[in-house]
Amino acid sequence: MVEIIYLKILILIVWYLMKNKKIRSLSFDLWLTLIYELDSTAHSDIRRNIRSEKIKKKLSNYNIHLSVDKITSAFNDISKTINSGHEKGLDKRFNEWVLQGLNRLPIDREKITRKLVKEIADAIDEAFLEHPPQLLSGVLEMLTLLKNKYNIILISNTGLTSPEAYIRWFKRIELFDKFDGLFFSNELSLAKPSKKIFRLAFEAINASPEEVLHIGDNLNTDVCGAKNVGAQTVWITNGVKTKFFCKPDYVVDSVLEVKDIINKNYT
Repeated sequence: MVEIIYLKILILIVWYLMKNKKIRSLSFDLWLTLIYELDSTAHSDIRRNIRSEKIKKKLSNYNIHLSVDKITSAFNDISKTINSGHEKGLDKRFNEWVLQGLNRLPIDREKITRKLVKEIADAIDEAFLEHPPQLLSGVLEMLTLLKNKYNIILISNTGLTSPEAYIRWFKRIELFDKFDGLFFSNELSLAKPSKKIFRLAFEAINASPEEVLHIGDNLNTDVCGAKNVGAQTVWITNGVKTKFFCKPDYVVDSVLEVKDIINKNYT
């Protein structure tokens, strides 16, 4: 009986120490955490139309003439495939997805060269940079304050936009320097909730998972993924409540509330 009591006390002590381990690093998701579409949709129809028009023009230079609707359908299917893979922790490099998109179109395979893939990839990135999403107001100021005390990294499940395009846009909006590391799924061929991408990112900044607070909007990829490697988590609900299937440590409506969580629990 005494041994059981001691064991319970030991478990409580270990739990308390783990729960109150000092946070040294913050890990942020990107989409629907820090950035949003201008038209408040799950994806930007405007950008997709721009993308298809640019792809159509590039293909016409190779005497390949396809309708915008056909191009849009093929690359929308690729986006759905990418998103489905993300839920399982899977991804491929950006140019591989571009190649798959071209392969879904009625184009002779011998015409799909590396040069064409590169030109289509550039066209897709141009569409993103011409019509980018919107950084949530107040994020730059919040990250500037947090960076004075914490290492800050980004772990993002990315779709049909290259890591290089994100970096160019981050620099344009003065977001790039707020991070000590950027980890894009379509650069690493890994996606959240895979343990591998979290471990790789945490190891890159010499942080143990228990020293990291991960912040994101997706219960599966962000909350479950980070908790499965031992990190603490903040779930961004964006005002949408749902049942937990993986309980976060903290729940807030907006990422801007994270600084209050940190001030209350980790300072």
